[in-house]
Amino acid sequence: MIEIAAGEGEDRHMEKKQGGTKKKNTGWNKFFIILTMIFTLDYLIWRIFFTIPKEEGIVSIVFWAILLLAECVGLLEMAVHFYNMYDYDRIKLHPPYMKKEDFPEVDIFIPTINEEVPLLEKTLIACKQMEYPDPNKVHIYLCDDGNRQEVKELAERLYINYITREEHKDAKAGNLNHALQLSHSPYIAVFDADMMPKKKFLMKTIPWFGKERTGFVQTPQNFCYPDLFQYNLYAADHIPNEQDYFYKVVQVAKNKSNSVIFGGSNAVLSRKALEETGGFVTGVVTEDFATGIEIEKKGYKGIAIPEVLASGMPPMTFKELVGQRRRWAKGCIQSGKKTHFLFSKKLTFLQKLNYLTAISYWYTPVKRLIYFMAPLLFAFFGIMIVKCRLYQVFLFWLPMYISGNICMRRFSRNIRTTKWTDIYETTLTPWLLPTVLAAGIGKTESLFRVTDKSTETENNSAFRYTIPYLCGITLSIIGIVRLVGLSGREQTFTYCVILFWLFLNLYFMVMALYIAAGRKIKTDYQIQNISAGAIFTLEAEMQTEIKAEAKLKAEMQTESKGQSRTKRYTAQCKGFSDHFVLVEIPLLKDSDIKDMKERKENTGKELTKREYGKESERKEVTVRKSGREESKGINKGINKGEIAEKSLLKGIIFLKETEITLCLKRGLLQNSDNRQYLFEIDWTNIDTDTRCCYMNFLYNRAPVLPQELKRNGIFDECITALISRLTNE
Repeated sequence: MIEIAAGEGEDRHMEKKQGGTKKKNTGWNKFFIILTMIFTLDYLIWRIFFTIPKEEGIVSIVFWAILLLAECVGLLEMAVHFYNMYDYDRIKLHPPYMKKEDFPEVDIFIPTINEEVPLLEKTLIACKQMEYPDPNKVHIYLCDDGNRQEVKELAERLYINYITREEHKDAKAGNLNHALQLSHSPYIAVFDADMMPKKKFLMKTIPWFGKERTGFVQTPQNFCYPDLFQYNLYAADHIPNEQDYFYKVVQVAKNKSNSVIFGGSNAVLSRKALEETGGFVTGVVTEDFATGIEIEKKGYKGIAIPEVLASGMPPMTFKELVGQRRRWAKGCIQSGKKTHFLFSKKLTFLQKLNYLTAISYWYTPVKRLIYFMAPLLFAFFGIMIVKCRLYQVFLFWLPMYISGNICMRRFSRNIRTTKWTDIYETTLTPWLLPTVLAAGIGKTESLFRVTDKSTETENNSAFRYTIPYLCGITLSIIGIVRLVGLSGREQTFTYCVILFWLFLNLYFMVMALYIAAGRKIKTDYQIQNISAGAIFTLEAEMQTEIKAEAKLKAEMQTESKGQSRTKRYTAQCKGFSDHFVLVEIPLLKDSDIKDMKERKENTGKELTKREYGKESERKEVTVRKSGREESKGINKGINKGEIAEKSLLKGIIFLKETEITLCLKRGLLQNSDNRQYLFEIDWTNIDTDTRCCYMNFLYNRAPVLPQELKRNGIFDECITALISRLTNE
């Protein structure tokens, strides 16, 4: 019998064990929600009835009303989100049990139009690696809208079904609808061309279709690299991926009202549900959002799970990020108009409210512009928009802000704070504002362009993308200087309120400038000072929680005059989102290696263990089986000398055949939490992609070993057997 949701029984046991903690957390969550709602209501009453600038004239009153409307929209979005989060800890995230023989047939669609072949190859191989009780029930379709011969050859080489069409109508939606007509399975998994699923993807999504009337199951869109916000702010260690909050918190909370949004990738859909809705919705830029609404209008349930089951590549430049978000903004607004969800009798009030706030979110640039201009109008033109005193800000606004931020932190598990939300929104405002205004009045504009996922970009962003933020910073500074010059003479407290907002806007603009200006993208994540001939003992520990950023920490130890020196290095490596890696490296001097090579060539004798390092020691390996840990010893040592000898060639990975057999027997390459390998690598002539490929290969993550490595004459039969074993699982 196959375990359906890995660790499902253990998870439920832990839920019972931690039941008291969850009840306690739920109680505190409810307390802070109620407190925030009270403070918010208090703030609204004050804003509506006690801040009207009646004495300032009609212009001030008009701007007061505009600012109040923007605040009310934001507070509505917050209220809906807090309602969804009210019983968040009680949302059940365990699929129903499904027997091995009950797993149905599944079609996997990978739409592509201009993505590069190496990128597609990684995704296709990862799809072939997915576990399933009967692999013959899984059918993979590469849906090429570019009619490219090289893509067709790739599909043939990997034994993948290749689909193309003569008329390229309706972009991605048309491509998927065409594939629907040529396939037959009751369930369809959809992946973008750069999204590589984990092996357990199908095992953890298909069971959700077992009992309920499920229309689709959506998993998070995760990335191998830090996103642009993390990377450009040098904050990959401190802030999570910008999309984590939406997919791991907001989406999961929407399960409560059955208003989950279909994200277009990393999801499984019911063919029956799609057929009832007429297939993927066409005529909009974001067919995924509209399709999800139509499926839920038919009474099907959309399910969002927070576990990351696939990873891809984020936009690598600010230009591509802006283009992507413009498409999303326009597409969501289009979808709202096309689906007429507000007038549908098949949707509940909560569903309509959730869809409404999902669309109104894309009008955030309008709100941000209003928030930015409000203090500037007073600083430059003396237009009073809000009549208040400084103590009133502390009495009415500050409690609402603090309690709301506490709620945000608690609900997001520290994934998101109000500050970072403001920074993200400020960054995108100048570029989304024209798009949402045009979409709001129905202006048509072609925005469907595939986001460039190439890592070969040299410049992160052009100077022109920094101009709006430089202008905003300049205006804020001028406004601050003007107010400081006037504050000593009149209305000091009022000026303090305006100064507070000017400084806040200045901070957001500076952060946005850093993000837009960016830094050079480094495609060569290197671990330095590792010389040829180094002998590695690598131990990888699988993490139980998904990490926001991949890390590789290497501890390097060298011998110098009988004393050891330790150096630590940190580097990022794509594909390591779930791993913490410790590498212990006893280094040999290059001169010693040269002498050893010459002696071997001249004498033909085997090099001694003494020359190449200490004698092989018995290695203890911990293997997790059936929920308990057992200590297993590797009986046979490894002759490090023989391995290091091979390192003098241009090799990648070298393992003793006996050790490979032993590792396979111990299950180290398949199921253990702790994996230990002894291998030697000459890093000097290995590019980043190759390193990441063999790392993924070693850790059984994404089998993307390049063909050129498989053709390398240095690889002996045992390596070939190991590759075959992994790629056939």
